[in-house]
Amino acid sequence: MLKAVTFDLWQTLIIDTPEGLGQARAERVRGMAAVLAREGHAVNDAAVDRAYDAVGERLGHLWADQRDLGSRGQVRMLLEALGVADRVPAEGPIMDALDEAYRLPILAALPVANAGAREVLEAFSRRGLGLALICNTGRTPGSMLRLVLDRLGLKGYLRVLTFSDEVGLRKPHPEIFRRTLASLGVSSSDAAHVGDDVTTDVAGARAVGMRAIHLCHPTGASQHSNGAPSISRLTDLPAALFGIAS
Repeated sequence: MLKAVTFDLWQTLIIDTPEGLGQARAERVRGMAAVLAREGHAVNDAAVDRAYDAVGERLGHLWADQRDLGSRGQVRMLLEALGVADRVPAEGPIMDALDEAYRLPILAALPVANAGAREVLEAFSRRGLGLALICNTGRTPGSMLRLVLDRLGLKGYLRVLTFSDEVGLRKPHPEIFRRTLASLGVSSSDAAHVGDDVTTDVAGARAVGMRAIHLCHPTGASQHSNGAPSISRLTDLPAALFGIAS
């Protein structure tokens, strides 16, 4: 019996845009460069921009090992890439200002809710299903993504919000799924997970005994569903889910 549904975030419940990603990056770079310059560190926007890319490479290796860290850890990486980490205290007002400059830009470049996301969440909520989010965060931490979900009118439907930067592990690591299910109070056999990535979402959910639905975007890079039921629109989810739940 289906008792709970968990959702991926990016490209499932919400959609980012190249314009939004570019704006958020530019604001992070400008904001952090301004804080460092104000504190007497000889760095400019171009140097911070290069360090931003260097951090991206390090994060890629970390994420490939299914590990994660929060925004302050990413800021420390950036300071190391700039060669000023030893001159910026790990705690205190300077670090707080840098962390804020790193976290806040998404609020000025909000992603959009995927078509049908609110309607599907509302319909499932009316059915009494426990709903949760399991999100691999990127540059934006869970603390900010909670605000994004609230502003998009989606947060209230989700009983549990699990973010990789807060858990320290990323999908498809089984522990991030298990913790979410434990918080919902359901077994894996009574839950389904929905997401757009066949490795992190489909394979990750199946590995812990959950059902999986692949949201296969027509223009997305991941088209092969690895044998999982697939949908091309979130609005097709109710029919697909209750088909496999019967």
